[in-house]
Amino acid sequence: MKVPVEDYEAQSKLNHEQAQAFKTILHRVDSGTTRLFFVYGPGAIGKTFLYRALLANVRSRGMIALATATTSVAAAILPGDRIAHSKFDIPLQINDTTMTKMPKQSGAAKLIRQAKLIIWDEAPMAKRQTIETVDRI
Repeated sequence: MKVPVEDYEAQSKLNHEQAQAFKTILHRVDSGTTRLFFVYGPGAIGKTFLYRALLANVRSRGMIALATATTSVAAAILPGDRIAHSKFDIPLQINDTTMTKMPKQSGAAKLIRQAKLIIWDEAPMAKRQTIETVDRI
């Protein structure tokens, strides 16, 4: 995937808090340790700017970075433009034991397993079972 120049250059324009999150998250990506981070804040504080910088950095180094969102409005401003239900093939009706419809040997499943970074914007807005379904992939 071609990395937009403005997204790559965003790394040098991060404010102090964004730069701290950027460095912490990339440290985990580079060390190969699995971590879950929540970037929290009201609208218009630069979360998407941070996400785009992270995606650009990881992708420019030849690694796989996926972006998704809980809502289509949020997904539309992320590179990838897909809501979580679509990207992870999650049924709309879910419960505590729901499994994704994605075949484990599909190209999409392999891509998810190879991803070094997955950004899920507005994840706290998703139902708990939705996130747990993705975890079971």
